[in-house]
Amino acid sequence: MKKILLVILVVAVTAAICLLPIILNPAPRHLIAKIRYFDGSMDTIRITGYSPVGGSIWLKADDGHIALIGANNVMIIEDEEYWEGCK
Repeated sequence: MKKILLVILVVAVTAAICLLPIILNPAPRHLIAKIRYFDGSMDTIRITGYSPVGGSIWLKADDGHIALIGANNVMIIEDEEYWEGCK
């Protein structure tokens, strides 16, 4: 029984060591938010983070601005080409 627990422990430690670089250095995500306003116009912004808050979405733009948009009025898309085109 002790040998089985030791093997499980060694496998768990090895898996943790192998996954550590992935957890500490996640790949950068190039996210954009397409926002639809009530007058029918649309806007596209580069975002660095988002989070659901009740019935809304909290967005953090790459320039530091924070917006709270209704969940029905925003689409979050991963688009690397849009990020490259804006630089």
